[in-house]
Amino acid sequence: MPTTHSSSRAYSPMVFSPLFRICIAAILTFPTAMSSQAQDLDPAQGQMILHLLDYISVEYPQFVKAGKVTDMSEYAEQVEFSLQVADAVSKLPPRPERDALTTSANNLAKLIADKGNGPRVAQDARALQRGLIKTYRIQIAPARVPDLSDAANLYQLNCATCHGEAGDGDGPQAAALDPRPTSFRDHVRQFERSVYGLYNTISLGVDGTGMPAFSNLRADDRWALAFYISQFVSTDEERGLGRQLWERPGMRTLFPNLSDLVGATPAETLRVGSTAYQVLAYLRAHPAMIPSRDAASPLSIAATKILESLELYRQGNQEAAFRVAISAYLEGFELAEADLDRIDHSRRNRIEQDMLAYRNLIRSGAEVEAVEQKALGLKKSIEEFAALGVRAELSASGAFVSALIIVAREGLEAILVLAAVAAFLIKSGRREGLKHLHVGWIAALLLGVATWLAASTLVEISGAQREVTEGLTALLSAALLLYAGYWLHSRSHASRWQSFIRGQVGDTLSQGTLYGIGLVSFLAVYREVFETVLFMQALWIQSDSASRGGLIAGVASAGVLLALLAWFISHYGAKLPLRLFFGLSSLFLAALAVVFAGKGVAALQAAGKLPVDPVAISGVPALGIYPSVEGLGLQALLVMAIAASFLYGRVDGARGSS
Repeated sequence: MPTTHSSSRAYSPMVFSPLFRICIAAILTFPTAMSSQAQDLDPAQGQMILHLLDYISVEYPQFVKAGKVTDMSEYAEQVEFSLQVADAVSKLPPRPERDALTTSANNLAKLIADKGNGPRVAQDARALQRGLIKTYRIQIAPARVPDLSDAANLYQLNCATCHGEAGDGDGPQAAALDPRPTSFRDHVRQFERSVYGLYNTISLGVDGTGMPAFSNLRADDRWALAFYISQFVSTDEERGLGRQLWERPGMRTLFPNLSDLVGATPAETLRVGSTAYQVLAYLRAHPAMIPSRDAASPLSIAATKILESLELYRQGNQEAAFRVAISAYLEGFELAEADLDRIDHSRRNRIEQDMLAYRNLIRSGAEVEAVEQKALGLKKSIEEFAALGVRAELSASGAFVSALIIVAREGLEAILVLAAVAAFLIKSGRREGLKHLHVGWIAALLLGVATWLAASTLVEISGAQREVTEGLTALLSAALLLYAGYWLHSRSHASRWQSFIRGQVGDTLSQGTLYGIGLVSFLAVYREVFETVLFMQALWIQSDSASRGGLIAGVASAGVLLALLAWFISHYGAKLPLRLFFGLSSLFLAALAVVFAGKGVAALQAAGKLPVDPVAISGVPALGIYPSVEGLGLQALLVMAIAASFLYGRVDGARGSS
């Protein structure tokens, strides 16, 4: 094993030893701890409970009639499913409504065990579904209105073999299946099926039958199939009547959003009246008549959620009101900030501070009157700002400028970090480390692409999830940059650098070094890529087909500018005198660490994971300066630690040269 000079070993920037292992442990454990504290509902768990309840509401009435079991094996399955539901509901995260939901689940299980009335079981199962969706805010609607133009082809390719071309359950393979495939024209069963229930069945399959899980299909395609299949149970005449009714005043309140549409069953709407059923039949064939959440402007979402949080606070649900208030900012106002800054930066900043103050009022348990006054004033401010000209769609030039600014701004910090590390590797004669640097940023870009695809088609990344990811990544980046900056400063003296070179020449990079280079590169890039993906997705939604060309051009232009900047810094940075290069690099990395620390604290505060005690300053977000005691306090501590370490380094360097 090669020997290493003791003094150089202590300062090696990439052999992170304890610090590196601590950072890795933090990456693996801190998100889990945060999610445990938040006690959020696991989306997969919530969807599975709803799926079981949907199955019970549809299937139980078929196998228990007038207290008599017609199929004992199927009945036994219903008993098992009801017990699973009761157990799962009792273990859900604490909420004021959980005890009532648990009681309802236990009553449902008892009703099934007692061979209760089928329609009553279906009704109770649906009621429990609605209670769970409302209490735990389970997302049941698609992220956007599905495109049904190719739904018929999807059905023929994936479903017709078993269910038949016309949905009668008589496909070529039907005879070989036990039980036989469902007929989508069976009014008794299909009148109890919601589009959401169909989507869940397509996504998860049905155990013990020939119905597989079509998880290989994109979420958009599964939703299109669910809407298409839901139409078999209705007629063209009913849909035609529904179209006429939909145009009448007041009818749109029946299904104000996609969640109401996908969660409704024909049986439920018939209990309201034939007109509600006919409107449902029409909208199932034409879901685009209902705007999705994505079609609403971010400011509209923010204003709506402010009122929603106020109503929850009035009801005494402080925790839920706080979560929705956070969502009003993260999933609404924040996504419009780029547009708002172009109109009136100071007004945008005032509203952002008012939203922070509103959240603090809720957190502190203020009087309802105070919270109400703040909420209504905030809603008015948001609506007035929206009236100044922020539109749902961007022009081509507006899309270009927005994309250019966002990508250039987010990429600048990552480029500077990468360039500094690359220059160090070149200047120290260790070019073999460049490939590990490249692996890190390329992996971050690939993960960014995967994040875009996931956010667009597979899962919904909430604002809180986004901010927690950004916050943790920023804080870990700050720790690594501080370490690297301190090391560079310790090398700035010529004698120390020569000592290091004598000890390291001929050594190959250690495994810890490889991990360190890759980790710094990955964190520096992915934090910026993650935030860029979410902002660009919001811009993409706001752009029409004509302006998306400007959006793409803006991204491409920003990429070219960043590439030129990276080349310039790395090319000329490596030519600086040794002491000047190391001194400037160490100061730069230390400054970035302070910036990242401020941004990390602010992101976790925005997600509601850290408390916020505001101070009376406007803040400079570009420098990571935010008006809170917590963020400024951490930055002040870091500045003092950096100053102390630099002073120590100068004294130690002078002692070593004497």
